[in-house]
Amino acid sequence: MIPPGCNINCRGCSHRGWSMAESLQQKISFVQAKLSDWPDVVEGVRSLPEGRRWGYRTKTTLSARFNGRVWELGMWRHNEFIPIPDCPVHHPKLNRVLNLITLSVPQSSTFMLAYVAVSDAQMVLVIKSKQQPETNWLTNEVIDELSRLGIEGLWYHANPSAGRRIFEKNGWQLVWGQPRSVDYNGLLYGPAAFQQLIPELYNQSLDEAEQYLNPSSQSAVIDLYCGTGNSMNRWVKHNADVLGVELGGEAVECAKLNVPKAQVLRGACRQRVPQLTTWANVHLREGKELLLYVNPPRTGLETEVLEWITKNGLPNRIAYLSCSPGTLSKNLKLLCTNGYRLERCIPFDFFPQTHHVETLALLERIGN
Repeated sequence: MIPPGCNINCRGCSHRGWSMAESLQQKISFVQAKLSDWPDVVEGVRSLPEGRRWGYRTKTTLSARFNGRVWELGMWRHNEFIPIPDCPVHHPKLNRVLNLITLSVPQSSTFMLAYVAVSDAQMVLVIKSKQQPETNWLTNEVIDELSRLGIEGLWYHANPSAGRRIFEKNGWQLVWGQPRSVDYNGLLYGPAAFQQLIPELYNQSLDEAEQYLNPSSQSAVIDLYCGTGNSMNRWVKHNADVLGVELGGEAVECAKLNVPKAQVLRGACRQRVPQLTTWANVHLREGKELLLYVNPPRTGLETEVLEWITKNGLPNRIAYLSCSPGTLSKNLKLLCTNGYRLERCIPFDFFPQTHHVETLALLERIGN
């Protein structure tokens, strides 16, 4: 049976009718199948307790559609729009925020609302137009309710190409509130910065990575796809020298504020390989131990980054948080045939009720 508020046509939660045991068994079996070359290193799935596997989302991005009478939020499946006004995976406050917005904005397709994106305390209304719409709908009553529900910043993002990409570089306007908020670890983030869904499990993964990498004042840590700096903050607390690389401009700005002792470069990681090489060589000449933490997108590590790791950088230990066991397997095969040994793999259930599973892989260079 599906839970109350769940639209039976929604395909967002493929495990919604499964028990916790069935869901976790499918996930561990999937990881073990993808990592079958290393059968003895895959551990059990780390997960939330049974009672906390619904209502955990405080972040979401939903499509918007005006149905001729009111605005609806949901997702498109082929040419069918599936509204999810009371999704049970969303935190109840998030559902109240979303419903408030659909009732408050102008009830007309001329408003050009394409998406609503919420990242904890920051909310973005993506407008499929070059022009920012008016804000006269944002009354004191609406502001007071948004504030009561935990929203601290409300943005318009004018993006006439919305659909191909949700966010572009330009077209941002802070309509109300503050431009940045503070996350679960006390770090600044903005409206477009990526954050993991379940802080408790994410911090567990960082605990494991921190313990394995064991950074110190004699370490030089390179942190690729570093986001707003949650992982880098771990390394600098051990007085390690830290270099981070991140593509998103907003995340880079926040990372520099959050971890001022780290050096942060903006760009695709493959484009920063020359700088990685120079930075690593300087610290190796100083007698520092080179360590690597990576948290890439679903596509995995870029070819240029893998080549740098195995032929040039040669970090002594690697902590690799992957959101795709398939691409992780491909990357591990290359690393483990080029001087590395996989020590442990720890799956994390960052997305309860879905088939998705993330995995932390811990590797050591052979012959250190």
